[in-house]
Amino acid sequence: MTHPKNNGAASRGVTVLGAGIVGLSIALKLHLDGFKVTVVEKGEPMHGTSYGNAGYLSEANIFPPASPDMLRQLPKFMLSKEGPLVIKPDYATKMIPWAVKAVAALKPASYQNILTGLASMTTLAYESFDELLTAANAQQLLTREGGLVAFRTLAGLEAKCRSLRTWNSFGLAAERISAELITEMEPELSKDMVGGIFFKNSGRCSSPRGLGELYVKRLREAGVEFFTDEVRGIENVDSGVRIHTASGSFVTDRVVLTMGFQTGALLQRLDIKVPLVSERGYHLMLPSSDVRLKRPIVFGEPHFAATPMDEGLRLAGTAEFARADSQPNMDRAWMLLKLAKRYLPNVNEADATPWMGVRPSLPDGLPAIGLMRNAPRIAYAFGHAHNGLTLSAITARCVSALMQGKEAPVDLEPYRLERFLHHEHATV
Repeated sequence: MTHPKNNGAASRGVTVLGAGIVGLSIALKLHLDGFKVTVVEKGEPMHGTSYGNAGYLSEANIFPPASPDMLRQLPKFMLSKEGPLVIKPDYATKMIPWAVKAVAALKPASYQNILTGLASMTTLAYESFDELLTAANAQQLLTREGGLVAFRTLAGLEAKCRSLRTWNSFGLAAERISAELITEMEPELSKDMVGGIFFKNSGRCSSPRGLGELYVKRLREAGVEFFTDEVRGIENVDSGVRIHTASGSFVTDRVVLTMGFQTGALLQRLDIKVPLVSERGYHLMLPSSDVRLKRPIVFGEPHFAATPMDEGLRLAGTAEFARADSQPNMDRAWMLLKLAKRYLPNVNEADATPWMGVRPSLPDGLPAIGLMRNAPRIAYAFGHAHNGLTLSAITARCVSALMQGKEAPVDLEPYRLERFLHHEHATV
């Protein structure tokens, strides 16, 4: 790698570490706001976890991972080969601290703070894309036909409908709809649906990879440099922040840590231990599905999604807690096809391709966004789990505001790392 030139404070230089959808959104927003931006990524931009995103801009994901509903169903999930959740035995020990904090997040005060925090970002998520889409000439990739959650059992539908009041209390328009209306909205679905929930303001990205690539194109055209290297450490120095990579080091005025799951290892080298775990997700891409859906559909039993995309139909979902570098179990991807046939009886599997990516998951469901309290040249934005694409643009707005010393569009106190670290890390 040819290293970036050392940037002094006067240059407003910011180095973004990570080029998934969150990192690229931050890089583009910072550039538009007048910063001199450099991006460092271990591989090709947008070829990590963001590449395989389900493409669903969801308004439903405001609940912590260990919701009461999930805990009730956990034994059933764990015993089923087709269940949406798996914990690999060799990762179980790593999961214990995470699980303890996930259950603690269910305490009434914590639970309400999480709902409020996620809802505050979610309500601004879609409109926050406007500036980035316009700059990258990518408006055609996002549409807003709403999102549908479909159920085959009345028990499953009734259980999910218990959340309707919560969603609507935050202005996230959700309504129960009949089986007849589901058939009218999505004729390709099997006719044994009993009903569903419709989120009229949810949206869809028809090509997550394409969106990221247009961001990269816009940034390169503006002179933003991309460097391929592995980041191994960072440290504060008098002139800014020194970034250590596999091929050397350089100094930048400011830095944004947005490396997804790998951010945890980087912070650990600063003696900052964050309960970030590897939640692997799978998708199956069906380029010749012969199924025409009008919007993303989440199937409630078991939990997975189907999203119409430019490249075909994408089946996505499942949560596999496992070492990030362990061998993928592509049976988890092919399982989605078996499940989909129950809902989409005419689906064509020809030329299907499986994929796996690593979601960065924090135990309360809130991403980590903020400035290091005693090192304000270092910003962080990671741990978005299932909400990376949905919250990418609003996260970029928040980070840019922090870098400019302005008030963020949402209260970021619930998103700070201190919620996990208490008082033992004075350097955060």
